[in-house]
Amino acid sequence: MKRTKLLALALAGVMALALMTGCSDSSSKAKQVEECFRSLMKQRGDYQKDETLDKKLEGIAQQFQPDWLAGENLLTDEAQNIIEEELKDYVITGSVWLWYGEVKPGQSALAQAESMKQCRGIRYDSYGEYSGPQQPMCAIAFTMTDKKSDGHRYYLALETNATIKTPQT
Repeated sequence: MKRTKLLALALAGVMALALMTGCSDSSSKAKQVEECFRSLMKQRGDYQKDETLDKKLEGIAQQFQPDWLAGENLLTDEAQNIIEEELKDYVITGSVWLWYGEVKPGQSALAQAESMKQCRGIRYDSYGEYSGPQQPMCAIAFTMTDKKSDGHRYYLALETNATIKTPQT
């Protein structure tokens, strides 16, 4: 009798472990996709990670809708306006590109990073409007959206090659 109970308890433990391994932490998967994406981007240049840009992308991700993607790697006017508004107090001059890809739980992190698409850049031109500290920066921010109107989640990345406003001390 004791043996049967021990066997049942061991089997229950194994089943519980099997259940847990089937569930992956979506934030850890997003980290893996981000690492793969950054690794792929290293071929194009040396991109920094910037906390301010990360926060700006979070704001964009909250507003992101799948219908922003107008096709042919274009963003709708609404999408461009939202991105420009989020970055207006950060970017002085240069370009910003939005990258996107649908979260596909069955795919490897590398496959998801490789499938991300780049939208046409948004150009910022400043003509002496800002005279504070400036810093040239090539940076990438990366995040994952919550479920959107189409029931899917998306990875978003912002790539900048721009001069940014640095915090004044």
